[in-house]
Amino acid sequence: MIAQPSANRRLAFWALLIVLALGLVEGAAAATCLFVLSSHGSFLLWHPDLDAARANWIAAAADVDEELGWPRPSQATSLPRDPTGAKFNAEFPEPGRACASAFGDSFTWGEEIPPADGWVERLSHRLGCRVANYGVSGYGTDQAYQRFRRMTADEAPLALIGIFPENVVRNVNQYRAFLGYGEHPVNLKGRFVLDAAGRLTWVARPRLSADGFVQLNRMPAAVMPHEYLLPDTRDGPVTMRFPYTWTLARVALKPRLWARFTGRPSWSAFYEAGHPSGALALTAAIAEAFAHEAKQRSKNALVVMLPGASSFRGQAKYGNFEYAPLVAMLAAAGVDVFDSGPALLTELRGRSYCDLYVEPKNCDGHYGVFGSTIVADVVAAELRRRNLAGR
Repeated sequence: MIAQPSANRRLAFWALLIVLALGLVEGAAAATCLFVLSSHGSFLLWHPDLDAARANWIAAAADVDEELGWPRPSQATSLPRDPTGAKFNAEFPEPGRACASAFGDSFTWGEEIPPADGWVERLSHRLGCRVANYGVSGYGTDQAYQRFRRMTADEAPLALIGIFPENVVRNVNQYRAFLGYGEHPVNLKGRFVLDAAGRLTWVARPRLSADGFVQLNRMPAAVMPHEYLLPDTRDGPVTMRFPYTWTLARVALKPRLWARFTGRPSWSAFYEAGHPSGALALTAAIAEAFAHEAKQRSKNALVVMLPGASSFRGQAKYGNFEYAPLVAMLAAAGVDVFDSGPALLTELRGRSYCDLYVEPKNCDGHYGVFGSTIVADVVAAELRRRNLAGR
């Protein structure tokens, strides 16, 4: 007769199987977290390298913009920029007598394409005059506005501020590491907040030592109380720690991730009036301040919305652009704003909106050469409609 295993041995056997299964699940979760960290989803996880943070501070802290973070002072007026800090324009290389100036992020600067092929440079060609391009890759609307305030020598009678829709998130962020970038002092900036009366107040970039920068990465909330995207908050990254299964579960519940699953841009909710970040009202206030500053300097101002591919995807599925509340708020405040989205769709004449971008097959990236040409066309037409073209 074959002896049956005792109840204790059976219990031990099943316990071992459960432990092994949990170990496999936990190992898979850890591997997934590491994959997310190394991918475009890195903004979902917080796992700072404190040694790298210290090394980066020691190497680069002396060469940062103490207000805006970047560009570095050593690079601010060297190629591909001209002595004024504007992008070098081979067709109009001499600073001075600009008919317009443009401020914004990489969608204004013209990232990923030859310098002469950005939409601002193509606009300059169409208008037959210099359009000074002061765009800076990675900027929020807040930094673009502050850069405009600094450029007191800018002689252009027209100031444009381009708003790529994701700027709404950057405007409530002080440290780009929470958006998936590295632990580097150049990624640290100031930001605006709205006071109780709805007025803009500038929160300065933290003044830190190497130890302070390490502490910022170790305990961000203690150093940056005005940062909206703090780790382990509603919209901030999730701290990667054991158990990794729970870390991954928390990542899966992130609103910005769910927005992508619904076909909307990850930042769509930030354009809702009731969003806890207050990003919509803040962004509108910054754009309004830009227009007011221009008026004080006897300039005309125009806000130009520059939608990316995800904005067009959302518009195709839901019938409107996610940033429409900002356009409506600015118009109601009397701020001149041009939403290029509808005009671009018309100008495409049935072609896919993906053709606007540098990676049309993947429908991704910045405006390509073709897209920049189309953007220049619709902006030039709008300037002429408003009688703002030329000096």
